[in-house]
Amino acid sequence: MNPKPIQTEKKLKELMNKYYSQLCVVSVQYTDSLEISEDIVQDVFVRFWEENKLLSVETNPKAYLFRSIRNASIDYIRKNNYRVFTDIEEANLISEEEISEEELSLQYERLYRMIGQLSQQERAVLNAIVVENKRYKEVAEEMNISVNTVKTYFARALRTLRKELPLSILLILLSPK
Repeated sequence: MNPKPIQTEKKLKELMNKYYSQLCVVSVQYTDSLEISEDIVQDVFVRFWEENKLLSVETNPKAYLFRSIRNASIDYIRKNNYRVFTDIEEANLISEEEISEEELSLQYERLYRMIGQLSQQERAVLNAIVVENKRYKEVAEEMNISVNTVKTYFARALRTLRKELPLSILLILLSPK
């Protein structure tokens, strides 16, 4: 048995577990729909697997994934004549290294203040999905609500946070450390 496909599959699962929520956040900025964004992210991972891209982009798969999600989301908008957001060009994301410690600290304070303004359910769902890295189904079972309700709370929370925080800053603040 060839160990390469098993290693590739394992690495792909690790990437999906690590970046899935963040990639959905990126896509939601374009599609304004969590369900559509989840489909886009899943499609990109499937293509990533089928085309064996992991081997060719091993140096920086994170950047490749984020760029792929951005492009796939824009393609979706074009194909479906969705309205284009004015901040679509903001997807040229900045990295954490480009932000001063002081600015990062101020942005965290803003984020926590805004999270405090979310409803209790939105806050609980956001925490479970982003911080605890749980799947929608797990959250739904724990909160005794439907998966669609979890998705709705999550989308509302993200939309509220996006009103005040740029996408690039939001991704840095919500990324796992």
